[in-house]
Amino acid sequence: MRRVGGTGLAPELAGVSDHAATPEHSTASMTRSFKHIALVVLAGILGTIWLLPQHRVLADALPSVVYTQYTCVSIWSSPTHASTYIADVIGGTALPVTGATVDGAWYHVNFLASQSAWVEAYKVAATPPANAEYSPDCPYLDIPAIARNPTPVSHGPYPLQGTGSILLPVTLRAGPDIHARVVGIVAPGQRGTVEEWAGDSNGDIWYLAHAGGSFGWLWAYALKFDQPDPATYAPPNGQPVWQAAAGKGMWFTDYLPRHTNIAYLVAAMKAAGMTHIYTRVAESYYGFFDQNTLDRLLPAAHAAGIKVFAFVYPYLNDVATDLAMTQRVLAYRTPDGQQIDGLAADIEERTDPPAVFAYGQVLRQMVGPAFPLVATTYNPRGRPSYPYPEIAANFNVISPQDYWHADQHATYDAQSPRDLLLLSITTIRAELGGRSFPIEELGQMYDMYTDDGTPGASAPSAAEITGDLQAAKDLGCIGISFFEWQTASPDELNAFKAFVWPTP
Repeated sequence: MRRVGGTGLAPELAGVSDHAATPEHSTASMTRSFKHIALVVLAGILGTIWLLPQHRVLADALPSVVYTQYTCVSIWSSPTHASTYIADVIGGTALPVTGATVDGAWYHVNFLASQSAWVEAYKVAATPPANAEYSPDCPYLDIPAIARNPTPVSHGPYPLQGTGSILLPVTLRAGPDIHARVVGIVAPGQRGTVEEWAGDSNGDIWYLAHAGGSFGWLWAYALKFDQPDPATYAPPNGQPVWQAAAGKGMWFTDYLPRHTNIAYLVAAMKAAGMTHIYTRVAESYYGFFDQNTLDRLLPAAHAAGIKVFAFVYPYLNDVATDLAMTQRVLAYRTPDGQQIDGLAADIEERTDPPAVFAYGQVLRQMVGPAFPLVATTYNPRGRPSYPYPEIAANFNVISPQDYWHADQHATYDAQSPRDLLLLSITTIRAELGGRSFPIEELGQMYDMYTDDGTPGASAPSAAEITGDLQAAKDLGCIGISFFEWQTASPDELNAFKAFVWPTP
């Protein structure tokens, strides 16, 4: 039995011989009392001897792992609802079992590969649920439910000061629109000075600029701002900006931090050796929807020395409005004044070069050269036409989604992630002209073929996770991270935890 409290025994055993006879005033009564006490003590000893084998038998009969049978199963710090409420976990979550109460009503489990917790036995089973319905939210303490907070359509114009070079033959127009009156033609190689930027009804970006002796609006893809190389830039007396994403990281969507005691979550980060994390807070459809997670997570993670990247998902169907959403995230401060350490943009919806380049370039002008920007991208096998040069022009780190379980019926082993990663990294570097651009491997800790990503027949094994980590290290990645934490199996998390990444 797992140690509970200060006695070393479960509450059910701690008082088994705690009986005292009432003292009598006469000698005979005292003699009877002593005899009674002796009998009770003897009975207690015999009872304990009888109970201990029962306890061992129960422990031997425990399942090694149990699975939550539906979403929002609560886990606790002790086998009572009066203890600390640790988390509500999603259906299909695997929890290694390390003990149980004598009556079998509660299992002692390992949560997030490091945290001691208790779960009621009737809410779990030794096999995963056939179909655990995924609920996007359920009540947890006083944390408000997720609600849409859409960004108002916002096309500007907005101030933007900068100079750059014209890359393409471009027409200057009287307004930020392909149908606006022509006011000039500018050849490649000429210089442009930008005063404003704006979006148009097609979702594209335009700059108001002086160029080639004319003044007007030009298509954003035709101009590249003068700025330091994001792959190498380091502030004076500082480290390269990409260093913020070096080491071991983890991605998670909004369910995990909104349904987990933050102290336990951060303790699990430290135990696993995480240097940085990515938490989703904004998406084009929902807007900037999760300030609450930043309010609770930033102070605790920073106190533990862990960097927090806000993870946004811009569709880029309307680049200007997505930039406005991203700016809201960048400007956000917690009640105690803390801010994110970097921003990660998951760019996988609209991926044509002009949209990707314009979003990244205006974003970089918003934050300056010293703020860490990570782009999570398709891997080259998943989308061969992905515009890696346009990403590399403005982001400090590329984090390709190297999810190797692409075929539900294929067999995978520790070599599988290495094969994909070798293809992914060598292709990206070739697309960038052979540059050793900072790449953070983004590996897979979810099952593509279950409803909510929890482990099924197509989840990576521990050996595959170790193979991915080793391949990323061998191929010169600056770091490695995995998507996503809430669906990771205990074996996957233990492999991640055991792997020592070189100190940055």
